[in-house]
Amino acid sequence: MTNRLWSLPAALGIGERPELVAFVGGGGKTSLMFALAAALPGRVVMTTTTRIFAAQTKHAPAVVYEDDLAPLGDALAAHGRCLVIGRVEGDKALGVAPGLPGRLLARGDVDYVLVEADGSRMKPIKAPADHEPVIPPDTTLLVPMAGMDALEGTIEEVGHRPERIREIRNYELGIRNEERPSIVGGRLTAAGLARVLAHPQGGLKGVPAGARVIPFLNKAGTMERLAQAREAAALLLHEPRVLRVVIGALHAEEPIREVWRRVSAVVLAAGESRRMGTNKLLLPWGETTVLEKTLGNVSASGVSETSVVVGHERELTGPPAEIYGRVLFNPDYATGMLSSAQAAVRAVGSSTKAMLVMLGDQPLVGPDIIDTLLAAYAAGPHGLVAPTYGGRRGNPVIIDRRYFAELLALPPEAAPRALLQRHPDDLLLVEVESDAILHDLDRPEDYERLRPQ
Repeated sequence: MTNRLWSLPAALGIGERPELVAFVGGGGKTSLMFALAAALPGRVVMTTTTRIFAAQTKHAPAVVYEDDLAPLGDALAAHGRCLVIGRVEGDKALGVAPGLPGRLLARGDVDYVLVEADGSRMKPIKAPADHEPVIPPDTTLLVPMAGMDALEGTIEEVGHRPERIREIRNYELGIRNEERPSIVGGRLTAAGLARVLAHPQGGLKGVPAGARVIPFLNKAGTMERLAQAREAAALLLHEPRVLRVVIGALHAEEPIREVWRRVSAVVLAAGESRRMGTNKLLLPWGETTVLEKTLGNVSASGVSETSVVVGHERELTGPPAEIYGRVLFNPDYATGMLSSAQAAVRAVGSSTKAMLVMLGDQPLVGPDIIDTLLAAYAAGPHGLVAPTYGGRRGNPVIIDRRYFAELLALPPEAAPRALLQRHPDDLLLVEVESDAILHDLDRPEDYERLRPQ
């Protein structure tokens, strides 16, 4: 089927329940607030706890002032959305008290409240001062923002409060700083941008304890900026508070380009290799083994983590697998592949939004193919993603969390591909440039034909 596109609310994980969304950082907060308000169903209040340009109030169909909220109900009934501000002084519309957005959300005639809670002086990235940001205490969703043009000038040119950005640029974000430099030639890198957004004195400053956090990387309208945004998104997902990362270009016809969530790789390495006659996973593959080559390819891709399900001869397959990730033992391995996939689902963490199911005997599937599938999963809201070559479907496949319960309920004689057959309308088929997805190593002749010479 053709790829479906993300809506703004879906990309930000906003459903039908009431939400108080606060935007901080730089790179298009006001634009995102107005665009989201137009896309949401129900009645939406837009406001600010800092200030916006008075000229921007013209984008709202109605404006109500904090000191006289009586017209708000009629404005929402007539237009569906309304801007609430403090007052206008010169070219600025001043913000409201930080407690007001929560009280507005509690009204029976308001479904969503959107709050610009930070100022950036039109810069694509910022680090807040001591008195910033002004995040309402009842915020349910915090959206730290940056524009990808923040990587195209020196920190002094692109940053609001550049001295603060420099103070936090070496925050480690779960990785070694020397592996991902934060600044090159006086400019932020994708790693540096991610560190600013995920720092407790940067994009996460003042986040309420119960609020969800979803960064938005704006202005990713070119392939170069998209690649940089993907790198930043992968690093941001190392921060446990970050649920997903949205990549967009708000002024484009389609404002959402991709939504990156945590995808865990599950490598199935529990089978008995009956047709091979020996444990195929331990067969030589170049300078390593079949299993280790497969795991090395997975590790070099953009998956968030790797689990390896072992069973038959686990004393031989388990130790090398431990180098690459968590090892799970499936005591029911003799019943078939499904039991191993089910074992992985039972062990997966709540932050994982999908599994990439990889066969342990697929050493020809390189990280480029895996990353192509991950990008396809990020580009739309499909729950199932599978590769094809020459019209034939292959492996690995991505299974979204919404199908985990159904996978656990499959009968023992089924295989994970049953989900793909049951839900063709939610399956995205991705054409890849290599037939590697069609090959595993079931028989000795397969191994002899495909192994490196």
